[in-house]
Amino acid sequence: MNYDPSFFITLGIFLLVLLAIGFRWVHETAAVLSGAVAIWLVHYVGGTFFPSLHIIGFDEAMAFVDWNVIFLVLGMMIFMAMFSETGFLHWLAYRAFRLTRGNAWLLGLALILLTGVTSSFLNNVTAMLLLIPLTIQIAETVGLDPLAYVIPEVLAANIGGAATLIGDPPSTIVGLHLGLGFLEYAIQAAPVVVISMLLLLGASAWLYRREIAGARKRYSAALIRQLESGAQIMDPSLLRKAGIVGVVTLFLFFVAEFFGLPASVVALTGATWLIIWVRPDMYRMLREVDWTTLVFFIGIFVLVGGVKQAGIIHWVVQIVDRLAGSSLDRAMVFTVWLSGLVSGVIDNIPFTVAALPVVDLLNQALPAAQGNPVLYWALIFGADFGGNLTYVGGAANIVAVGLLSQAGYRVSFGRFMRDGALVVVTTLLVVTLWLWIRY
Repeated sequence: MNYDPSFFITLGIFLLVLLAIGFRWVHETAAVLSGAVAIWLVHYVGGTFFPSLHIIGFDEAMAFVDWNVIFLVLGMMIFMAMFSETGFLHWLAYRAFRLTRGNAWLLGLALILLTGVTSSFLNNVTAMLLLIPLTIQIAETVGLDPLAYVIPEVLAANIGGAATLIGDPPSTIVGLHLGLGFLEYAIQAAPVVVISMLLLLGASAWLYRREIAGARKRYSAALIRQLESGAQIMDPSLLRKAGIVGVVTLFLFFVAEFFGLPASVVALTGATWLIIWVRPDMYRMLREVDWTTLVFFIGIFVLVGGVKQAGIIHWVVQIVDRLAGSSLDRAMVFTVWLSGLVSGVIDNIPFTVAALPVVDLLNQALPAAQGNPVLYWALIFGADFGGNLTYVGGAANIVAVGLLSQAGYRVSFGRFMRDGALVVVTTLLVVTLWLWIRY
């Protein structure tokens, strides 16, 4: 393989972007945009004088952007921008409080399960934004350190997000790349997710046994009134309409493969139907869409396109191929654990986008991998579950820690990792064993 200047320059730009994201030097979207722009400037300006500096042009880069992912996420964000105004999740969490009669242990289990299920069908960042403030209030009401509920909720969000095609970005990116339908993906992911959620419930009960045992038995009437006042259905009409559209959209996800409908078209169809029916203030509603995340997606796709064109992906594949030899089992184990560990310290979205072409080429290089999707599932579960290692491992983690800080509760890096590392090691062991048995 020839290592021309474009190889080293692109590799340097990519590593700098990852370091900027991992150490929070700048916002992650600013980091990937800077990397994309740097690659284009080297390509156009440097390449004018030195042809060896040609990396990837604008038109070529746009071909690397997975617009199916972009518009799927956009459609779900538009739907959630309207659904979040109903107050349904706050109402549901408060009902859980009343149903468990404030029992701290049962309440913790209920909140973990609610978060896991919510993150399976909604963006897990949105789930954090909706549930964490209420969870903090509930914890204070039962006299419990909010970390005992919030950290397990974050871990549940990343595990639950792996259950469906729309739950977490790595699932979306790799699932759509494989052409998996909503139902096909959910059926294959369900066993690992269910087992991992059960292990999380057990681990949380053990890790926080002292805090839960010390929760008070009598609650402040004022705190309960405050909790109840913030857990009302704000717009019953909107909830009814969003519920109907949500059910129809979910049905379309299940039957989309029969009609050849891309997931992005299904998501945009549901969002558009709800817009037409509800007729919201479009300017206000579109301001609720997380455009920063969408731009981040586009930037990282462009950056990885440059990395692939420069030959870096092929170079990585050669290294992995030498480590794995001709063993598919060894390649699977390597993919699961490398994905998990790297995604624990670098946001799992850029890692997944960068690793996917590596898995593509590795899948072609190993004869036993032909027609076998095990390496792709190893990447999905490794990236999704590995995000639980530290609070910089996923966007949901960072949002949750920020909301805790706003409420006056500081979470140190080591404190989060104490719980996250145990859950990551346990769940990755489950993934490894399941994939070895299943494939």
